Amino acid sequence: MASNVFARENIRNWTETSRKLYLFRRGLEEMQKISETSITDERGYQWVAGVHGGFGGEPYCQHSNLNFVTWHRPYVLDFELKLRDQIRKIASAAEADEWRLPYWDWAAESVTGLPDSFTVSTYVDLETGETKPNPLLSQPYQLEWDPGLSDAPSPPPPWPINTYRNPKDISQLKSLRELVQNALKEPSFTNFSPALEQPHNRLHVWVMGYMATFRSSFDPIFWVHHANVDRQFWLWQRKFSNSSIPSEVRDFPCQPFKFKDIKASAFFEVEQLGYTYAESQNVITRSTAIETMNLRFSAARASAIADGIEMPMAGLVSEAEEAVPPVFPQTLEIKLDPIKNAFERAYLRLYDLEHTEKTYEIRVFANREGTPDATTPLTDEKHYLGSFVLLGHGNCPGAPGHCDRMAKTEDSLRQKHHLSPGLALLDVTKGLMHLKENRTSTNGDVGVDPILLSLVVVDLHNQQVSHKQIQFARLSLSTI
Repeated sequence: MASNVFARENIRNWTETSRKLYLFRRGLEEMQKISETSITDERGYQWVAGVHGGFGGEPYCQHSNLNFVTWHRPYVLDFELKLRDQIRKIASAAEADEWRLPYWDWAAESVTGLPDSFTVSTYVDLETGETKPNPLLSQPYQLEWDPGLSDAPSPPPPWPINTYRNPKDISQLKSLRELVQNALKEPSFTNFSPALEQPHNRLHVWVMGYMATFRSSFDPIFWVHHANVDRQFWLWQRKFSNSSIPSEVRDFPCQPFKFKDIKASAFFEVEQLGYTYAESQNVITRSTAIETMNLRFSAARASAIADGIEMPMAGLVSEAEEAVPPVFPQTLEIKLDPIKNAFERAYLRLYDLEHTEKTYEIRVFANREGTPDATTPLTDEKHYLGSFVLLGHGNCPGAPGHCDRMAKTEDSLRQKHHLSPGLALLDVTKGLMHLKENRTSTNGDVGVDPILLSLVVVDLHNQQVSHKQIQFARLSLSTI
């Protein structure tokens, strides 16, 4: 354990007169000053944000794979440490040592929108009394503009330009709570990580502006958002331990960070990294997890699952490989076999999912009369199963061929290409339960009738786009 362990706190508990909030703003100002002098200085805000957003090449960020939460932990920690370095210039050593990045609990039951500290246009310097622009509202974006990434027309040069937000309706934000709660119930890391990634993605798209793209790290709200995702990962770890995390995730080198050990496993225990979370009283313990799973499994198996010795295997219901053509119609329809048995949870997975340049939402409907499109309401609980959100990775940087995936030979020493096809998971339990309750067959089965899935892809403007924008090799529906 690190010698000094302090809590990351809820940003909503920091008032405008809070010393910690003041140090957050001042530290951010100092980081941006460095970038104004040298954009390539690794201490500067532009460089740190560019690690995620493609500074000088393809981004390092991990999405649509199992390295999602484990890579973002050292990334957020790296930002916290560099911000603290700047705080040392303006605060006492004790204040700087104790300062930790706050989190924004956007899945809280009481959430009302963006934190006030990120929406006010100015703040008062607690030391000079001067009224200054709020650095948490917006930050410059000094890299070359990547057209088509955002929900606004590409701005003309000269750069820098500033980040901005355009939040959606609060009801869409409140809908994320259930998705997070469901993810935190998953005992297997291979289910938990992609399940948590979807509400994470949806939050990015809810904020809009830069947050709806892989340039999101230039917006200061990114850091408190991802501190909260890290907190959610921490809650899951306290509940189920790390034993189900696959070896390839444990051994993944978290680049480009300059820690002594950059394997993901080196960042599993947050107390050893110098922080914890303030709301630890809400942690679900192992014993509570076992009690919960006893409702679904035998006592012996529930204990084994909690320890990561045995994972609850999902029974494969149906797969669709041939149903995914290389060029899609406007709305893709896939027929799946009926679910014949009772089930507790149901998951839809997209395998070998290609990364997209732009951000898209894949809306999933089942057994709906007529072909759904972008105007079909999402309030129809009998037919709307949920949505995948895919964060765009932008245009390929560098010379032609820079993002092409080379064939990996057996003796290759290199890790997988950054844009290797990934996986997306969607919990469709609630929607399938509605189908089960409204089934029409009387053959004695206790499951769901044959399913006709309709996949509707929309962009950030809520305009339907062709399915050729989304490419995946296989879709599966599984239950437990």
